[in-house]
Amino acid sequence: MMMLVNCSKCHTPLQLPPGAKSIRCAICRAVTLIADPRTAPPTPPSAYNNHYYPPPAPAPAPSTYNHHSSSSGQNSSSRKRAVIVGISYKNTRNELKGCINDAKCMKFLLTNRFNFPQDSILMLTGIYIFSYT
Repeated sequence: MMMLVNCSKCHTPLQLPPGAKSIRCAICRAVTLIADPRTAPPTPPSAYNNHYYPPPAPAPAPSTYNHHSSSSGQNSSSRKRAVIVGISYKNTRNELKGCINDAKCMKFLLTNRFNFPQDSILMLTGIYIFSYT
């Protein structure tokens, strides 16, 4: 499973490769060290250990924004779609740094936080080289 960490300087989310001990931010070039989870201090006891469960989160307010009325009875969550664009314009004077990483982080957020199906996310990334002739 991919893990996200925040840059220690600019707090940009960075996608951590498995087994990495550090990661360099493409935006500010700062190096963020990653702690070994085996040497981390134990987590303090929580309310869950005392058999107390917090009340459930309130249901979101109904919204008509971005919902399609359907007479076929399809689940609205299956209609989720996303297009993520990560273009860096590599080898041009207008090259952007960190765009591909940002696109991957957005895909991670959509799939893990907002439960988007993997096949409903289209990622557009690539290297575009322009000729000035």
